[in-house]
Amino acid sequence: MRTLPHNAPNRTGRPQTLRDVAARSRSLSDFGREFQDWLHTLRTLRSRPAITEAIKEAPEFLDIHFPEGATADAWLAAYAEHLANTLGLPVPAWTTTPARIARDPWFESATPALRLTALRDSPAAFKHRNLYTATVDIPVRLAAGRPPVPPERLRANNAARQRRFRHHRRAELDALRKRGS
Repeated sequence: MRTLPHNAPNRTGRPQTLRDVAARSRSLSDFGREFQDWLHTLRTLRSRPAITEAIKEAPEFLDIHFPEGATADAWLAAYAEHLANTLGLPVPAWTTTPARIARDPWFESATPALRLTALRDSPAAFKHRNLYTATVDIPVRLAAGRPPVPPERLRANNAARQRRFRHHRRAELDALRKRGS
C-alpha cells in the first residue's frame, strides 16, 4: 500500500484513511462518496495493524464546511469506534471528543417502522452519538496467519541463512582436516 506524508491528504485514487475522507469532503454528497470509496479501500486491508492505521488519525471537523458536517463528524467517530470494537482494536482517542456527537438525532430512514428498528438495532457506538441506523457495513476480511513478508525481506533472510549454512560447513571441514592431519 502506498504511504503518504504524515499530514498530507490523499488527493488521487481512493481515500486510504478516515482523515482522507474528511479532507476530501466539502459537502454531504462528497462525504457520502468519499466514505463509500474508503469502504472499498477497507475491503483490501487484511490485517489489524493496517486497519488501525486507517482509523488512528483524527479527521478534520466537517461542521465548518457544510451544514450536515456535525452529523458527518459523528458518523466518522461512530464508525471508527464500532470498527475497532468489532475487530478487537484499540479505539482511537479522537472518537471520544464531545464535538463528535450529532446535535440532533439522525435516522437513516423517515419511515416510523424503520426508525423503530434503527432505535433498537443501532450499534452502541452510533447510539451514543445520536445516530440511528439498522445496519452498519463492516467489509473486512482479515487474513489468517502471519502478515505477508515483502520480497526484499525474504531475499535478505534467505541470504543470511545461506551464509550461516556455508559458515557451519566450513567449520566442519576445518575440523575434519585437523583430525586427518
